[in-house]
Amino acid sequence: METNSSPDRWNTLYKAAGIAALVSEAVILLGLVMYFFWPYAPGSKSTEQIFVMLHNHPLGGMISLDLFLVLGNLFSLFIFLSLYVALRPVNASYALMALALGLVGLILLFPARPIPELFALSKSYAAATSATEKSQLLAAGTALLAAFDGIGWFLNTLLGAISLLVSSLMMLRSSTFSKPVAWIGIITNGAVCFFFVPILGKVLLFLSLIGYLAWYIPLARSFFRMGRRA
Repeated sequence: METNSSPDRWNTLYKAAGIAALVSEAVILLGLVMYFFWPYAPGSKSTEQIFVMLHNHPLGGMISLDLFLVLGNLFSLFIFLSLYVALRPVNASYALMALALGLVGLILLFPARPIPELFALSKSYAAATSATEKSQLLAAGTALLAAFDGIGWFLNTLLGAISLLVSSLMMLRSSTFSKPVAWIGIITNGAVCFFFVPILGKVLLFLSLIGYLAWYIPLARSFFRMGRRA
């Protein structure tokens, strides 16, 4: 049975989660806009083209390597932690499992998005003078780019979606979150769970962006309200 106690020690965490939700909203909007200027490069551009882009336009090159995805995941840490604290009175076991899945998925993203390593290789490639050295750097870059659509990214997407889906389901039994917030979370994260389905998965991932845009604002409002209440 849920209790309404909200210890003072969590108010800073709730406020941080509210800010993180707003930042996540901004990250999605910026990512959608920047996609038209710096589209996703791995798989569509060669390693050499990516190196040249990183050297000539560092920020744009990193954006094309999913920089916004990494930033969004970093801020999601506060959301995962706050959801655990807020939903623990509903069901401590499910709240803990949701937190664990979210954190594991978050950790797995970083080796799947080796942006700093590719940036360093691009600088070395620009300074290289011999064909042999350039060839070795290209081979190293190609190996790193292979991770972008690998198991790390796959599990990050799947585990993150499952974590937020479980939390959204628990919101239905919580007096802290409104029913619309819960249902938007259920529909959006439920759709992401099928991202691996051929063709349909890409459509669901795109539509989920709209769902997250509709979800993060009321979610932030809920966190700020809990922060004040605490």
